[in-house]
Amino acid sequence: MNQQISLEDIARFSEQYNKDRKHKIIENSITRNGLENTCIDRQIIIENQPIFNIELPESKRYDQENSYKCWIYAGINVIKHNIAKNLNIDIMNLEISNTHISFFDKLEKSNNTYENIIELENVDLDYIHKEKVMQYCVSEGGYWQWFVAIINKYGIVPMNFMPDNIESKNYQKITEIFTEKVKKDITYLLKLKSNNE
Repeated sequence: MNQQISLEDIARFSEQYNKDRKHKIIENSITRNGLENTCIDRQIIIENQPIFNIELPESKRYDQENSYKCWIYAGINVIKHNIAKNLNIDIMNLEISNTHISFFDKLEKSNNTYENIIELENVDLDYIHKEKVMQYCVSEGGYWQWFVAIINKYGIVPMNFMPDNIESKNYQKITEIFTEKVKKDITYLLKLKSNNE
């Protein structure tokens, strides 16, 4: 490189930066409040007020903690108002098990991974590793369609039939255990496939 940054350049940049007082104000604000909060444009917030055309009645709020099951909680919140209304139950007393849904989600994801391995023509481990077939095979997370599919197939149960426990609120450990089990099964399936069994 012909044009490298010199220490003199750095000193000049610093001097130029420090000449403008507003740079220090912005720097202090970012340090104290973070970049995102510093960059908020209040006028845009005022001009774009959230407007809701559907107002749901008040119901119990849940802390998903470290479960990463926001998609399940969101799905439950969508359906529980109709359930309470149809069954004439006080919505504040209606609790649906998110653990039940999460369990069957992991079961379906595991089975889907097994089916993909069975259908796979290339059983080379390098290919499977490169394609990340095993890396996220039972990861937590989902979409509305997945929620609907689980509910349609396995139904729902009240919270007291399958309550939260310490592991259901910490997705990382249970997902790691599930993933290791599925990886072990995949290795076995690949061995069978390579032996044409």
